[in-house]
Amino acid sequence: MKLPHIVPPFLALIISAVWLTSIRSSTEAVMQENTVLLEKIASPGKSSFIRENRTNVRSKSDGTRVSASVRPKREKKTPDNVDDPSDDWVSTSKDWKRLVLFNNDEARFQYTAAWKRLNALAAEMNGDELTKAYQEMATLPIHAPFRNYLESVMLAELERKNPEFAFSQYIERNKDGGVVLGGYGNFDLWLDRDPEAAARWYENQLAAGTFDKTLDGNSPARVPFESAYIMALVDADPTAAEQIMKNFPPDLRRRFGDYVDVVPIEKRKSLVDLLRKTMLTEDYMALLRQTSVFEYNFRGDYDSDPETAKKSLDRFAVTPEERTALLADQFSDFAAYRAMRASGGGDPRRNEFDANRKWVQAVDPSSADRATGAALQTYLKKVNNPESYDFVEKTALDYVNSGAGDQLLVPIIEGSANGSNTFPKDRALGLAAKIIDPLLRNELVQKLK
Repeated sequence: MKLPHIVPPFLALIISAVWLTSIRSSTEAVMQENTVLLEKIASPGKSSFIRENRTNVRSKSDGTRVSASVRPKREKKTPDNVDDPSDDWVSTSKDWKRLVLFNNDEARFQYTAAWKRLNALAAEMNGDELTKAYQEMATLPIHAPFRNYLESVMLAELERKNPEFAFSQYIERNKDGGVVLGGYGNFDLWLDRDPEAAARWYENQLAAGTFDKTLDGNSPARVPFESAYIMALVDADPTAAEQIMKNFPPDLRRRFGDYVDVVPIEKRKSLVDLLRKTMLTEDYMALLRQTSVFEYNFRGDYDSDPETAKKSLDRFAVTPEERTALLADQFSDFAAYRAMRASGGGDPRRNEFDANRKWVQAVDPSSADRATGAALQTYLKKVNNPESYDFVEKTALDYVNSGAGDQLLVPIIEGSANGSNTFPKDRALGLAAKIIDPLLRNELVQKLK
């Protein structure tokens, strides 16, 4: 091969060898520096090395390395340059908006110093200041749960300082139908404190059609205000209280129980008398069962103390008819729950029916049969299948064979007769044959034909 053909490849080989040697030297240098760095990091007392010598090292294309300057330390947060104020500032600040924004992103905001300060500041503000702060809240970018809690705190203060504004806002907050935190406030306290001003505001709201929004012109928002009037008048002017209750639309009257809890102890008997005059026994006893008037002793917890329940009945001079209605409502609620579970594939739990019946017997023996029959009738209506027919028929006959009276069978038979349940009439006739009282038996048989 001629020399001119050999020289170019030979030169290329030499250049490549030199380049590879240079690369290897640069790599070894980097590895040595990395080893030194690791030794410094691992050495005792050298942990500050990372903080004090944080450099941004990068390699250039020629293999040399450059170090960026050390990063400047982060500027200390102060109330003037960041939204992270000091504890001293939080505990004394009067900057409402800044406190609100600072506390907005706290997951447990109710336990922060900023929340405590917001509560205190709301109490310190006068009516105009707090009203202005409340109105400005609409422009602040804050989360809904935090907003609801904070608005409730502000409105509770405004009930005393600017009640006209506060109660108007309660209505506005609840206009979509769902009652948010704080509800409708305590109109009864304003009515007691300044009856003329409270009555004037309420009459103006009625005249303006504020409550003519839902339920065919009868807004649920009327209920807490009308209830406050009733509570105020139930002793002072029972005739006027009775008239207000009679004027309550049926759809709203059932909501009255939500506001019964505020009635003072000394007015409770007067309240029960008012309900007796204006509502069906079943309706007002069902209403009272869910309130503190009976101290929550009739919630369906059959393992609660029957003696305490009896004392509640005696304290309000509840009549035998009312006791039966009350206990039938309690037992029926339980049966509706068991029906829901059975509809989903569960079993009726006969032992739980037995336990509930035993509890009712301990509270008022004379009501037990009727209450048990009402519960079984409810179960039939809710489940409505052949399995429910078998369960109810067997359970009813077991109770009758164990000494239960005619009243246990009456609700089941009447339900079949009037179509409120689908229990077959031929089976209902079989139950009617078990009725001891001949007049009652013949009456029920005629209804089934």
